[in-house]
Amino acid sequence: MTRARTVVFILSLLCAGVAVPSCGGKKRPPPLPPPAQQPPASRQSTDRPPEPKQEPGPPLKKHGRTIRLLLREGFKTVEISDSSLGKLLRFESAGRSILMFKGAGTGRASEASTGFRVEPAEGKFLGLQGGRYRGVFDVFINPLGSPVVVNEIDLEEYLRGTVPNELHPSRFPQTEALKAQTVAARTFARYHLGAFGKRGFDMYADERSQVYTGIRGEHELADRAIEETSGVVAVYRNKPILAVYSSTCGGQTESYEAVFRSTQCPYLKGGAKCSDESSPFYSWEVRTAGSRIEANLNRSSSFGRLKKLTTIKRGVSGRIVEMKLEGSKGEALLRGNQIRTVLGLRSNLITSLKPVRDKDGYVREVEVAGRGWGHGVGLCQFGAVNLATRGRSYEDILDHYYSDIRLVREP
Repeated sequence: MTRARTVVFILSLLCAGVAVPSCGGKKRPPPLPPPAQQPPASRQSTDRPPEPKQEPGPPLKKHGRTIRLLLREGFKTVEISDSSLGKLLRFESAGRSILMFKGAGTGRASEASTGFRVEPAEGKFLGLQGGRYRGVFDVFINPLGSPVVVNEIDLEEYLRGTVPNELHPSRFPQTEALKAQTVAARTFARYHLGAFGKRGFDMYADERSQVYTGIRGEHELADRAIEETSGVVAVYRNKPILAVYSSTCGGQTESYEAVFRSTQCPYLKGGAKCSDESSPFYSWEVRTAGSRIEANLNRSSSFGRLKKLTTIKRGVSGRIVEMKLEGSKGEALLRGNQIRTVLGLRSNLITSLKPVRDKDGYVREVEVAGRGWGHGVGLCQFGAVNLATRGRSYEDILDHYYSDIRLVREP
């Protein structure tokens, strides 16, 4: 390709969709090296970046299905290296237009448009913010008026930069667990094709969807798992499932309905027993300041000072899925994942909750004991590793966590 071309035509082909809860959509836990006798923590349980490879691996078999990942949004200026148009390109947003400059200087823009498609130079990978990516970049103003950089890439190649971030092979070398994670990640991506079409992409490249870091995240063991499960997705009634997963379920999975306060999902009904005691987050104890809870609640309503916490309902796994908080100015009814967010906990599988009051009777802090990390719906990564260690196949692992599914290989 000799010159940039607009991506307006690309936007016209995107499907409109609605946002759905992500698999991960989870905040990174603080660094915590695992005990020597336990499997090391997954990418969902550490802040340590994946180990970069010196050279990217060879191409994998492509299935002709691409996915669009949001890399940057709302930028004023962004630089892309190693494109077919030059070693370095600089793009600036200017109202409803994108200006393209060749080189790092501040000279006159070489071209202006609503958007550009940028392809890599021969034998190179496009660079952005120190990372390298397969596929092509689209730099454009999306239908909502925001400047974005989107990476369009073959779905199988996308998995290479995703799977090791969600279950890193250097810490989890169990092949069948990696295959189960791969199929879950592929299925999750298939489910979300077109989900954010009105914004010009399919998925985020971070915790809001699945963590994707391009070439620096690739690992040969993950590549092998991707190749050996090439095209395999989990379906329910012939449609890809919402294959959510989390780090540690704390012994038993929960239903999608209870955690995400949505309609019942037949293949995510929860109740799957799970041996994930090897996780450093299987059990924990924390103290949450009453002021933190109050601040979270007072942002959206008049709650006042925290007076009382009452458990109303528990889910199939024992998680608290409905809780009432009483304040000096009002009450708050929390459901599902709201409980975990407002109280600032690793999960809402709470086994003990003890308020500590100040001299005026308000809750100064809450002593909480619980189990697990994450929402606890769908596949449990530490549980999957345990099953793989015991000789279970990736098909068995997926059947254990997702009810009444079939695995199919797409062409």
